[in-house]
Amino acid sequence: MSANLTEILTDIDEKTKGESIDLVEIVEALKYRGFGPLMMAPALIAVLPTGAIPGMPFVCGTIIILVAAQACIGKKHPWLPQRLKSISFKRKTYKAAIKKSKPYTEWIDGFFHPRLKILTGDIAKRLISFLCLALAVMLIIFGFVPFAAALPASAVLFFGLALSIHDGLLTLIGLGMMTASIATIPFIF
Repeated sequence: MSANLTEILTDIDEKTKGESIDLVEIVEALKYRGFGPLMMAPALIAVLPTGAIPGMPFVCGTIIILVAAQACIGKKHPWLPQRLKSISFKRKTYKAAIKKSKPYTEWIDGFFHPRLKILTGDIAKRLISFLCLALAVMLIIFGFVPFAAALPASAVLFFGLALSIHDGLLTLIGLGMMTASIATIPFIF
């Protein structure tokens, strides 16, 4: 099932309840959309200023690893361990982030659409998931340097978006971001 980014972010808000949103609710809200949105959500958190919160890159990277590993082995629906299910964040913070990012997500939705589907097909999905595993490890390591985790998280965000929208151009952009992440390693450490 393909969807646009604004719709995915809105679904999370609409299909969850309470003053906070936990990972179980996010997985339930997105499970029929495939693994792309589930890799996008933590990547987006890591890219936004919330990603600079100490420990957040580790949490986001761990979630991406779990989701991407399941996609690599061909699981149909994601599973999260009990310990991660208790992670949550305030709905008010989420709504503020959506409101702030809405003009950008709408622009993205207007520009990207299904194309170059070979770059998002079944074989590509597994390869992209494997690349997201590597990027998630980088995200965790880069998390020790303020704001450095945003670069590998951006690559995961583009890969997740590519899988969600089935746009191979986003896969190519994700590959470019991944290359940039790898190129920064000598400068960060």
